[in-house]
Amino acid sequence: MIQPPQTLRDLLENAVLAEPRDHVFTRFYENDAWQTRTYAETLERVRTLSEWFGAHGLQPRKTRIALILPNSPLWQELDLAIVGIAGTVVPMDPKLTPAEMHHILSDSEACMIVTDAAHLKPLIPILPTLPEVREVLLAGDTIPEGLAIPATTVTQALDALDPDVPLRFWDDPAYRPTGEDISGILYTSGTTGRPKGAMLSHRNFVTDAIGTLEVLGNIATSEDNFLVVLPLFHAFSFTANFVLSMLVHCRLSFIRSLRTVSDDLQILQPTVFMMVPLMAEKLYARMMEAVKESFMGRLCHCLLPKVIGKRIAAGFGGKLRLGVVGGAKADQALLRDLWRMGVPILEGYGLTECAPVVSINPPHKMRPGTIGPAVGGCECRIANPNEQGVGELQVRGPINFPGYWKNPEATDAIYDGEWLRTGDLATMDSEGYLAIRGRAKALIVNREGKNIYPEEVEQAIAREPLIGAVLVLAYSTKGEPGEKVGALVSANPDTVKKLLPNATEEEVETALRDAVKRAVDALANYKHPRKVVVSPTPLERTSTSKVRRGVYAGTLDE
Repeated sequence: MIQPPQTLRDLLENAVLAEPRDHVFTRFYENDAWQTRTYAETLERVRTLSEWFGAHGLQPRKTRIALILPNSPLWQELDLAIVGIAGTVVPMDPKLTPAEMHHILSDSEACMIVTDAAHLKPLIPILPTLPEVREVLLAGDTIPEGLAIPATTVTQALDALDPDVPLRFWDDPAYRPTGEDISGILYTSGTTGRPKGAMLSHRNFVTDAIGTLEVLGNIATSEDNFLVVLPLFHAFSFTANFVLSMLVHCRLSFIRSLRTVSDDLQILQPTVFMMVPLMAEKLYARMMEAVKESFMGRLCHCLLPKVIGKRIAAGFGGKLRLGVVGGAKADQALLRDLWRMGVPILEGYGLTECAPVVSINPPHKMRPGTIGPAVGGCECRIANPNEQGVGELQVRGPINFPGYWKNPEATDAIYDGEWLRTGDLATMDSEGYLAIRGRAKALIVNREGKNIYPEEVEQAIAREPLIGAVLVLAYSTKGEPGEKVGALVSANPDTVKKLLPNATEEEVETALRDAVKRAVDALANYKHPRKVVVSPTPLERTSTSKVRRGVYAGTLDE
């Protein structure tokens, strides 16, 4: 009998109970061909993998396991196998540097790493400094040389289970997760220079998916086909693709790579597509270029927007009926253009600590320029509004995370009683539609939807002896939507005099730029400043010696 879902495990098991055994869950490219896997087959693989994790020391509600893999059905199966027996997954961006991974692995106290040979290789030298990590599970059939701890391949793990032996862990009530159990610890760039681990429960993810579907008007069904482009370690893709698809029992189609996305769209023919603004902009521009190649195309673009819309829809595979953009602010003109052409792209808003969707525009009542009303079951309020109604957006409801891992001070700081402080400034109209008006904190969100906290980059740069002061700021380029990372620096005169006694102004400036490059080398590439401006005079400071951020706002814009 199907029960209301409380956990991610419930979602998968309910789908298997509700649908025929041949109902497809995933479509993906493997062994030089497109493959499919049903919900029933997925559950069997998940159960088998969970037995391996249980036999290798997973303790319910105590064990944390790092997952460092690119998108694939296997990523989902490994996640479900761990959380399905009350373990906790620490999903990580495979593009992080070894130093950044070391911090997350150490802070989370992960006892196991699930990855592949390519991503394990750079971690091998730092594993001896991570005593908690006792074992590795590897996708693929290759175990790198020089590994000082036990390693098993996923193939070996799947083959290890005797089908005639009853499931020891999956069927044990002590290993069955509850809605309050922590399913994932997602690390977000920290304002104190160190990423913080946001603990998110099964309940957070499940209620967020249900609430999102309520606002969307329950339009997604088991016949839908969601396209997976965004990485599953990102909270937006995890909930909007993975969790929501299991809730409605639909198909998930995985692209081969970002380079092949245009060709894959024609093959996979998705009906629903989750994307970040940069992706929407690039696809739209590419398709419009093709449309305008002919005289008739140019004529239709001016006179018959719905005709052009059909051409655009064909570029998305021909069956797209709904797109959702999130992770960063979208170009409103682009959204209006697509709606005018009959291609609905909805904009929403979220943050990791809310699992992550807070609000979304309903397709039947979209309002460009807003981020829609709060998802079902949640409340939003504008705290301490000014005369224009602008104040901090705060959230209350079951999507709110229980707190940061081992960081009660940061948890207390983000909550105002039951209300979660988003740090974003917003307004709300009489019907509950929200509009973002700015940020109360200095968070930078690039066009790919990645969050960059200036303080993290500033701390890295400030360690360079030649740097006297540094301010990391978002800047924009005229005609290009989205934010970029820039740095304003001034020299440490004493160090310059000591290390570069005979240098010219130009040579000092070059040395400072080189120092910035060295300083950020250990950070992920997307956090690197794309523009470095050297101030000829010391940066202004407050009485407490902090650089006056407000004085320099907008100074890097082009």
